[in-house]
Amino acid sequence: MRRPETMLPTPPTILAGRYRIEAPLGQGGMAITYLARDLVLDRPVAVKVMQRGTPDPADLARFQREARVAAAVSHPNVVQVYDAGQDGDIRFLVLEWVEGGDLAQFMSQNAPVPLDEAVRLVLDVLHGLAAIHQAGIVHRDVKPGNVLIDRQGRAKLTDFGIARRHDEPTLTSPVELLGTAPYVAPERIRGEPATPASDLYAVGVLLYELLTGRLPFPGQTPEELLAQHVHAPPIPPRRWRHDIPPALERVVLRALAKDPVARYRSAEAMAAALRSASTAEPRNPLPAVQATPTPAQRSLSRRSLAWAGGATVLSFAVVALLALLAWAQLASETDRAEPLPNPASTPTAETAPTTNPRPSPIPLPSPTPTLSPTPTTAPTPEPLEMLVRSLTLVPTTPPELRRFADMPALEFGPGDLTGAYLPSRDGALPGFTRDLANAALIFPARTSRVSLVIPSGTERILIEVEGRQNRGTPRPLLQLALGGRTVWEKADPFPSASWSRQTIILQFDPLPADLPVTLELRNAHEPAAIGSEPWIAVRSLRVIIAGAP
Repeated sequence: MRRPETMLPTPPTILAGRYRIEAPLGQGGMAITYLARDLVLDRPVAVKVMQRGTPDPADLARFQREARVAAAVSHPNVVQVYDAGQDGDIRFLVLEWVEGGDLAQFMSQNAPVPLDEAVRLVLDVLHGLAAIHQAGIVHRDVKPGNVLIDRQGRAKLTDFGIARRHDEPTLTSPVELLGTAPYVAPERIRGEPATPASDLYAVGVLLYELLTGRLPFPGQTPEELLAQHVHAPPIPPRRWRHDIPPALERVVLRALAKDPVARYRSAEAMAAALRSASTAEPRNPLPAVQATPTPAQRSLSRRSLAWAGGATVLSFAVVALLALLAWAQLASETDRAEPLPNPASTPTAETAPTTNPRPSPIPLPSPTPTLSPTPTTAPTPEPLEMLVRSLTLVPTTPPELRRFADMPALEFGPGDLTGAYLPSRDGALPGFTRDLANAALIFPARTSRVSLVIPSGTERILIEVEGRQNRGTPRPLLQLALGGRTVWEKADPFPSASWSRQTIILQFDPLPADLPVTLELRNAHEPAAIGSEPWIAVRSLRVIIAGAP
């Protein structure tokens, strides 16, 4: 409970002959909470008093239910109920006094928080929810204001005002009144019954907010947020914070699945996955011989693709090690043959080199030279040959999209697109609207690039480009190239007046080894007069991979 802030009307000084009211703590829609002292046990308590007057039958039923529900659970991560009763016309509930603030206050001052602290707090919440669910109760209002943090930093769930047992009828029918818009699960918005999975969805929002300091949906009004919970995919948290391990991001996104069945089967299962993910190291494909990474290396380490796909922590580590070795070998072979490109230069329209069959150069670091029989003009690596030879375009049907539902996404922001014009960095251009300030602009005959590693065994890649384009004529032509080969193109790719997405799925034979590649976005339209260029603006680029079914 919070420290006293404002003065509110108080009940008698001594309530029920036992609880001495000392100061108000806060006021809700149907009750006022006070700091009090239990004169029998000589300890501080929180007393929740139903406001005077003729109570609404629904409010009275909810107040009485809160007492029954909370008393049914005893757990260190749940605020305890000590007593309930009536003094004249005053109904009251006596709760454990938690001296500290709530999670909302904590996040407003500290978020984003260190990874281990975020995981610890959410594990506390999950442990409390596990006890609640085992008692047959769904909380239905998990949000920062209902998570108290004591002086030892332990999180405790409180406020069972809209919680109910599985077998109780719902007392409040309008779903808009249940929960808080940023944390309510999609099924509750659709009018479906609340289940433990609904609480886990809210925990996913809490974890996202602790890690990034943001909500997963950018809606500004409750109506916008409710619509986004139902229809919009959450923004992957690694877009905002690159040191989040891919396995931890996967936990967040699974908890935020639209379908309750796709979430974790229980609070215990989510807690186990969270503990496991928190021990997984972020992918960092730097050669072991270099003690201090260069800026180029740090950039690449953020972009190397993590492959989870249902793997265990041990297999995840093995895949990471294989990617590291393959990357280091390719870096050794390519960097001794030619200098690093200048990342600040703006490339012109390009195609795959014809005089050198190797893949397009990636800005790799220069490791310590080692003896190698590799000739200067090395042939194209076999994995790239296999990918290019067998590459096909797959329709984005629901069954195909489901292959990627639980896979981790690698998110690239505008600053990751080498070769694009960045108004936030290079200066705003006349005639461009303010919402393009944080986008990457690709003008005609220009190419932008990102680098990634495709793990061995991969047979499908989903690429999603979120963008806009100029509204005049001529319209741009967007091309997607992988390993120097154009694999997809579309004229007038973003005809909507607002931001929209293009989703592409590529299929190829499973790769026998990890493959570093360059993914290119080209505006293939011919150069036009200044002021009439058919530009393309990219706000995000997502890459998700999948192995064999």
